[in-house]
This record gives sequence, structure tokens and C-alpha cells, in this order.
Amino acid sequence: MSASSLSEPVINELSGSASGSRADTTKSRWSRRVAADIVGLFDASAVALGVVLPMLIYSTFGGVAVNWRQTMQIGLLTAIIVCFCLRRWGLYSTGSMNAFAIQPSRLLGALVIAFIAVQGVALPLAPRQIHVALWYALCLSASFTLLLLVRILANTMLSRLTAAGRFDTRVAVFGAGAIARRVCDHLSNSQAGISFAGVFDDRLDEARLNPEGLRVAGRLDDLIAAGRNGCIDQIVIALPQAADRRAAEIAKRLEQLPVSLHIVTHIASDMVDAGPAHRVSNLGPVGLLDVKRKPLSGWSPLLKRAVDYALGCLLLLVAAPAMALIAIAIKLDSRGPVLFRQRRRGLNQRVIEVMKFRSMSVMEDGAEVRQATKDDARITRIGRLLRRSSLDELPQLLNVLRGEMSLVGPRPHALIHDQHWGSMLELYANRHQMKPGITGHAQVMGWRGETATAEKMQARVEHDLAYIANWSLTFDLRILAQTFGAVVRGDNAG
Repeated sequence: MSASSLSEPVINELSGSASGSRADTTKSRWSRRVAADIVGLFDASAVALGVVLPMLIYSTFGGVAVNWRQTMQIGLLTAIIVCFCLRRWGLYSTGSMNAFAIQPSRLLGALVIAFIAVQGVALPLAPRQIHVALWYALCLSASFTLLLLVRILANTMLSRLTAAGRFDTRVAVFGAGAIARRVCDHLSNSQAGISFAGVFDDRLDEARLNPEGLRVAGRLDDLIAAGRNGCIDQIVIALPQAADRRAAEIAKRLEQLPVSLHIVTHIASDMVDAGPAHRVSNLGPVGLLDVKRKPLSGWSPLLKRAVDYALGCLLLLVAAPAMALIAIAIKLDSRGPVLFRQRRRGLNQRVIEVMKFRSMSVMEDGAEVRQATKDDARITRIGRLLRRSSLDELPQLLNVLRGEMSLVGPRPHALIHDQHWGSMLELYANRHQMKPGITGHAQVMGWRGETATAEKMQARVEHDLAYIANWSLTFDLRILAQTFGAVVRGDNAG
């Protein structure tokens, strides 16, 4: 049985039913962290409104004078204390959607603690026309009623979404032995929103086939293909201690996927690179060594996409007049189209068409794509200016708005260059865990332009992987600022 014969059926099965689980991977998945934060935001709004609403009624119908600024400050302070208490008590935990159960006693307890805490601030500010006890009773009852209503609605909606598998974490296991059996048993019985995505193993001979009663969904190549197609969120390598070196080799291949990767903790830690790999976690009764975390989880992908779209629209609007002039200059300077489209690999190695202003007299996009050099005769007169100023990259703002690229990320290379460097550099494919960018960490650190040697490409890859591992919004903004500086200095384009 060949890996190629397994890949497509395995992916189709995972996409349709997640190997028998309730989840449907064709549906969009939502982050539990995002869901928890949204519930917390509504909780805080309910508490703050509960403080303000009685004062609004008295002001409107009773003619009571209210200091609105101070009242809103009290409401905000009360809401912060309530949410702090609920978070400490586990009501915003992402470990299980049961954390969003209504639990009226805890809601009331948090409100009482909050009102006692703000008493010294709120008491002098209570309207004099209202008895203090009545003022507290009204605010407390209004806040509790609204908070209870929010929790009922949140519990109803999130329970339905959880039942539909929208929050499920899809976990695949590599290895079909006794250790894998323990992991699979826990995943199958878990109530923490985990969807079992199947067992994979390369050793499928008769002596090893389903030794623990496990149905093997495919080989390592099938697991990689499923990970690239978004069918899996976490992978657990569950091999016996005697196979520690093999586990390390498998981990190296799986690191290219945008998933969380774990190894059972009996694997010797010196088999895995130092650093983040030495974090320890657990999956039920099974101890795990965390090799890598899934890039851009929780709010991160939403935040990065929002910034890409907002800044992309702004930059495109600002650059539109210049882009029109560049298009005219290209047509006047040489024959050929204004835009050059080249196939490159994006997230999960999906092929995308990257757009640039044509800066050369050739349109190479096949088996031979020669990198541009400093005095390359193929570069047109206007193209030389465009490449020196990086203005030839401006059309990629359209790729950003289409969601194929990001403003910041690993720079994409021509397909033939991907194939060449991927065969030479072990970690090269790991760059595809994130969308490619118009600019990147490697470019602003000096690794722009031609990469004629393996050492130069290795340095670019190392900077790209450091960016993926340490992404933050401030990191992106710093790279964008450094990019503008590089453009002003006239550094070579990436």
C-alpha cells in the first residue's frame, strides 16, 4: 500500500467525519479563547449596565440628579472586579465549555464581593434622594438579572456550538502501539471538546497491523497531507522508548505543519532541539513533551488578519496614484504586460499567484527561474528603479486583501526555488506554517535580494522561523517600520 494511494481518501474521511467523531472539519472552527473573552466582555457590559440602569430610570422618571461620569466609573470598576472573580473561579476556562455554565451562586457571589469592594468609592456618590440601601439593592438586582440573562444566552449558544463540534480540538496520533492505545482511549472518552482525528503509522506490515485494536488511518505522508489541509490541530507522537530516535526524525518532518506537536514524555529530551521543546504538558493521564505550539492561535489570527486588511486598504488607497503612474511607465518603457504573475507557495504549501509590477523583460514561471542579480541584463530601465525602491511589490497588497498573503511574513519563493532549497535545507518547509508576506523579519535583518548560497538561504530560513515562533502585533509593526526605512535607504528588494 503506497502513501499516495492513501492520502486523498484519508483527507476526504477526515474532512467529512473526523474519523467517526461528531466534528465536521468542513465547518469553520472557533477558538475557545476568543469565545471566553467575548463572554467576559458581555458579562462586564451586563454588570456595568446594571449599575447605570437604575440611575437612568430614577433620572428620567424621578427627576433625581445623577453624576453620570462618576456613575459610569463605578459601573466599570464593579464590572472589572466581577470578571476578575469569575476568571479566578474558572468561569472563563478554555479547558471545557462547561466553564460557561450559568452557576447563579458564583455570579451572585462575585457581584456581592464587587459591591463591597467599591463601597468606599460608591457610597459618597449615591444620589442623596435615594436611600443608600435601596440604591445598592437596585444596582445589585439589576446587575445580577442582566448577568444571569447573559449567562443563560451564552450557555445556550455555546452548548449548541460545542455539540456541533465548532470548538473541538482535532488530535491525531502517530504510532499504533500500547502508548497510542492509552492516548486514543482518553481522546475517545474526553469531555473537553477533543475530536479524535485518527491513528497514523508507517509500519503497516501484518505483524504490526492494529496490534492494539486500533484502526490505522494512514502513513506519515497522509498525516502531513491532512495537516496541510487543515484537518488537524494537534499531533501526538506516541512511540515506545526504544523508538526515540525515530520519534525525533518524525518530529522534524511534522514541524513544518501549522499544528501543535507533542511527544510522550518518556522520549529522551536530547532527541529534540532545546528551547520550547522542553515545555511539558499532559493529555489526560499521558505526559507530553511540547515540541512546538500551533502558530497564531486564539485571537492572534483574527488580529493579524484585521491589521492586514485595515493597513492593506489604507496603503492601497495611498499608493493608488503612484501605482497608476508606474503602470504607465512600464508600458512606455518596454513591451509586455504591466503585472507579472508568478506561482508561489503560501500557507500549508498551497499554490497562489503572487502579483508584482513587471520589472524584467522575461516572464519566468516554469522549471527554470533564474534569480535576478545586481547587474542582470533582463531588468528593464524602469524595473531597475522599481526593484531598488521595492515599488514592484505594491500589487501584492491585492494578494493581502484577498487573504492569500500578509503584510508581514516569510517571503514566498518561486516553485522551482522551493523545490531546490527544500531538498537541501531540512527546515525550509517549516516556513509555510504562516501566510507569506510582502516583507519579513529576514528582509529587514539584511537577508534581502539574491540568495545564491545555502548559507544565505539558511540564514533567511532561521529568521523566518524565529518570526513564526515569536509572532506578536508589535513584532509586525516593528518590521513594517524597518521596511520603510530599508526602502528609503534603497536596500535591495527581497
